[in-house]
Amino acid sequence: MSLFLKYIQSWLLIPLIILPLISVGCSDAARPENIEPLIELQPATEITRTEALVTAHVRNRGTGRLSYVDFYYGEEGQVTCQSPKEESVESVLTLHLNGLKPGTTYKCYAQGGTSTATLRSQTISFTTLPNEKPVVSPPVALSTGPIGIIVEFEIVEDGGEPVLTAGCDVTDASTLETVRIHLSEDCLTLGKHRLHITGLVPMTGYVITPFASNSLGEAKGEALEYTTKNTILLTEAGTLHELFAGATSIDLSCLTISGCMNGDDFRFLRHLLGGSESFDGLQIDSRVTDIDLSDIYIVEGGGSYDGMRFTSADELSTGLFADCLSLRSAILPSSATRLARNAFAHCSSLETLTISAGTTSVMPSEDCRLLKAIEVSEANCSFTSIDGVLFNSGATGIVWFPLWKGGAYSLPSTITSIGENAFYGTSITSIEIPSSVTAIGRGAFAESALTEITLPDNITNISEGMFQNCASLATVRLGSGTEYVGNYVFSGTVLKDLYISASIPPYAAEHAFFGTPVSITENCVLHVPYGTKAVYRNNSKWGLFKQIEEYRH
Repeated sequence: MSLFLKYIQSWLLIPLIILPLISVGCSDAARPENIEPLIELQPATEITRTEALVTAHVRNRGTGRLSYVDFYYGEEGQVTCQSPKEESVESVLTLHLNGLKPGTTYKCYAQGGTSTATLRSQTISFTTLPNEKPVVSPPVALSTGPIGIIVEFEIVEDGGEPVLTAGCDVTDASTLETVRIHLSEDCLTLGKHRLHITGLVPMTGYVITPFASNSLGEAKGEALEYTTKNTILLTEAGTLHELFAGATSIDLSCLTISGCMNGDDFRFLRHLLGGSESFDGLQIDSRVTDIDLSDIYIVEGGGSYDGMRFTSADELSTGLFADCLSLRSAILPSSATRLARNAFAHCSSLETLTISAGTTSVMPSEDCRLLKAIEVSEANCSFTSIDGVLFNSGATGIVWFPLWKGGAYSLPSTITSIGENAFYGTSITSIEIPSSVTAIGRGAFAESALTEITLPDNITNISEGMFQNCASLATVRLGSGTEYVGNYVFSGTVLKDLYISASIPPYAAEHAFFGTPVSITENCVLHVPYGTKAVYRNNSKWGLFKQIEEYRH
């Protein structure tokens, strides 16, 4: 009986094993192949006041494929359609939304389609950042004066709204009285801005606080503390001498003036600085040696400041401080745009000169024998000072070399030109000129202490009077690019050796080799490149040299 039961049980187990196998085979065969893809929208990222990034993940299932996907977004009740940046429908699609409104909630979904259906993702929401008040940087003092200061501050951010007002609050530290100074409307932009603050009280502390505002309110930057210096305030041009009526002496070494000055004021100031014996009968024993004019305005009017010339607006005219023998240092007006040639001529005690913010044109003054340094305000955009030497803003051209500097001097590698009279009367004995220099102006080294000089090959024009009256100049080397030698280049020198590297004789002006008491062609040896002696000897000008020798270079 037990054997029979076991036999029956074995047959009953066979269907139990076969049926699951049949069932599995039927499941795979019955699964549909055209299951639609899924579109899943991720939370928005990179959200700012006006921008956001949305990303959609596409999950393809079976053979179903999306032919396109678009993003739909907008505020409540508003919908905008935009396609993603990807050209083909891949697994990840992104869209950079811009032009959004600050502080606004947006809804967004993605919608795509296959050949048989239109599919849509879930809807997400995001809120852009709200607009804010502007952001301003702390002010920086660029140029200071006795009753004024030039500050610079930056509108770093506008907060997403137009800047309506900006400027500085100027607060008297003792009385707490505040005056608000605004930028002009055309300056209400992002970036750095300069503000010239005037009308301050001498010897007074101030707190200067920058501000900027938009429709959401006003923001202030970190404050700058500043104390004015003692000064003479001229409320009316031509009245400087009235402040000293009855005085017989001035026991001040430094004189600081602000206000407007005309010819009468400068004539009196010249008297205080040893430039004239008296002023309309006033005879004042003055000890003034240093002047700070950074806050004065030069105006036309009044009498002649030196008996011949009259003031011009915003200009330090020729001879304005000429022969002021006690003047030791001077800070020029911030408002003056031009410093004329010889404005400080023959100021034999002048040691330092400071070019202020607004000056855009500078010409040297002769015979300032003790001048050691020409400094430049940080607010000036036209010039720069390197070791006391005045260059243009990019240090590509030299403007004024102080006479006190002597010995050997090397020009910076940035320089490309040397201006007229740049080294006139200086004490340099030799100079190293970089190959970057391509032009040298007239009289550039006239009356200097040079003993020898080598010009780069790039110099084509030897300008008129370049070495005139260099009483110690014995050796000159001209480069291979020399094409022209101007009049009176070597007049007044003791030139013994003139080297020229040009294989073709340069054109020489009629008085190029003029000398006193005799032409330099009499005693100077002309050294020419090997193989070119005959060419130079046959030239109508160069052939005048009695001694011509060849050399290899």
